[in-house]
Amino acid sequence: MSDLEQQAGPSSDNKLWKEKWKENKKAHSKRERVEDEARKEKKKKRRKRKRFEEPSESVVHDGDNDNNDIDHNQLGRDADKEQRTRKKKEKKEKKHKTLKSDGDDDHMLEQRKQDGASEKKTQQSNLKRYFPFEYQHIVAPMVGASELAFRLLCRKYGATLAYTPMMSSTQFVHEASALDKSDPNQTIANSNICEFQTIPQDRPLVAHFSANNPQHFAQAAKLVEPVCDAIDLNLGCPQRTAYLGHFGSYLLGDEDRQ
Repeated sequence: MSDLEQQAGPSSDNKLWKEKWKENKKAHSKRERVEDEARKEKKKKRRKRKRFEEPSESVVHDGDNDNNDIDHNQLGRDADKEQRTRKKKEKKEKKHKTLKSDGDDDHMLEQRKQDGASEKKTQQSNLKRYFPFEYQHIVAPMVGASELAFRLLCRKYGATLAYTPMMSSTQFVHEASALDKSDPNQTIANSNICEFQTIPQDRPLVAHFSANNPQHFAQAAKLVEPVCDAIDLNLGCPQRTAYLGHFGSYLLGDEDRQ
């Protein structure tokens, strides 16, 4: 008999031998799977023991003492609860320390407030030297909106200072020269030159001009001086019309314009 026939078994019992070999292989595979599952389960238990090294008696299941297992989910919940409690306690202590330090500095804070109030009063008194009128609530110049009627409406609801719309100083001087000076009804205040009108109740008032000619600007300022409290020159209008007309932001230098 050859070596191959000896390994394969007798030729008459070849079929029976193959069936037995298959059964042994299946049993071996099944045994390996069971052993693998057992090893995995042991690893899981080992990890849980490492995580909870000191289990509490309150988390042990009821039953025989020999077969009691640890409720790891309950242990996890207890650990999380303990951590949250510790964080709350630390936060409370930190807040208490902050309040205590703030309490110690109450005198310093009060002193700072008093110093700030006195400094503010000093600044206001210094500003009153240059601005002898109230300027807390200001109506800024708006084209097509800052006319007399709108200014009076704003003053009714708390505005303390108002601007006229932007007026061209050159146009203002040109139209003012055409007024009939012999007629007492034709004055700068009611002339409607460049939409400029005002009444005694419309004070304090700032006349807002655009200009690129110093002489015309000075003449326009001289004309409105009796009926306003301040003169303002526009140096910031960014419109292309202003740039082409050489007024507004055109008058700024390159660094200021940027």
